[in-house]
Amino acid sequence: MIPRILPGWRRQGVAALALVLAACATPANEDDAGALQIFTDRGNFEVGITTLNLSDRKIEVYYPAAPGVAIGRTNEVYLQTDPLPPMLQSLVSKIPESVDLKVSVPAFRDVPAASGPSYPLVIFSHGAGGWRSGHGNLLSGIASWGFVVASIDFPEYGFSSFAGGGTRDMSARRAASAAAVEGALDLLDSTTRAPGGVLTGLIDMSRVAGVGHSAGGGTMFAQLDNPRIDSIIGWAPVPPQGPGSTSKATMIIAAEIDSGIPVATLVSAYDSLKAPKRLAIVPRMGHNAFSDSCLGIQSGNDLISAAKQMGLPVPAPLLDLAQNGCRKEDLDTATGWKIIQHLTVSQLKASLGVTGASQKIPTDIGAHFGAAPFELREVSLSTTH
Repeated sequence: MIPRILPGWRRQGVAALALVLAACATPANEDDAGALQIFTDRGNFEVGITTLNLSDRKIEVYYPAAPGVAIGRTNEVYLQTDPLPPMLQSLVSKIPESVDLKVSVPAFRDVPAASGPSYPLVIFSHGAGGWRSGHGNLLSGIASWGFVVASIDFPEYGFSSFAGGGTRDMSARRAASAAAVEGALDLLDSTTRAPGGVLTGLIDMSRVAGVGHSAGGGTMFAQLDNPRIDSIIGWAPVPPQGPGSTSKATMIIAAEIDSGIPVATLVSAYDSLKAPKRLAIVPRMGHNAFSDSCLGIQSGNDLISAAKQMGLPVPAPLLDLAQNGCRKEDLDTATGWKIIQHLTVSQLKASLGVTGASQKIPTDIGAHFGAAPFELREVSLSTTH
């Protein structure tokens, strides 16, 4: 039987210890706090997408949309070449026509938002070499469950930085990234208050989580002591610099075959964090399995494949990290996304106090996932006293 986790985990910190769980664990009892929910599929909301502008970067915002907005509209589409800096745009015309660099995301540009209550905010940070749109499929899936997800461009370590445009000074990089998070929070706060906009009245700024992949996970874990952020989730994250001085709900989702940030490193990071905390380890999943690019890599329709076809040199370490988690023998990308979404949405709902949220995360999520029996570890505040 799954150990019981009592309600009120977000700020009251009252819970019981849960040990290592496997996917074959017995489902929770009906009397546990909140209804037991599985979030592998998309939620009830269609998803809108809009772009906001800070002074030095853009923010892609995915949000719950009004019913029926998908009728007569096509999905959002971006090009993998969109983040190329101007100095490299001339190479676009040289990419073979056989390489399809379009990425479709199930979201609709600037459509009316859902009416009713405001929704919790998720601030997202991409990893090194990434950009704001590169996780669109997963982020739109999270938004479909009733969250506003704001994905910030971080040129300090994003795609353009690899072309010489970003600083290599880590202290400066961390300071700029932290300032960008604060600037984004201020902008989103003013946007939800401003009359007449697509996001007007939509964001509940009293319930905010930070989610980040790889280097972006490190950026978000640097916000552990930020009073404006209630919960932190890292997807194969650069480990936090320290446990923080406050007890804040955290989760690390580790990829078992990650060649960039090994599981052992993240287990050690998890052990150092304050409670309440969770660690999930997903088998046969690698470092890049969290991004849209895996589908392109698997089909040969990605920037690295294009560079190789053009005869450009691709450093072996970059090639290995880009393909880690995207190879045919790795966990199926769509299956991995469903597991990541389930874990992330479950944690967001529990840690942000969403009405009716269960305080436990089901690990028995269906026969389709029997080949990926992810491991879940949990520790609550009450076990530390």
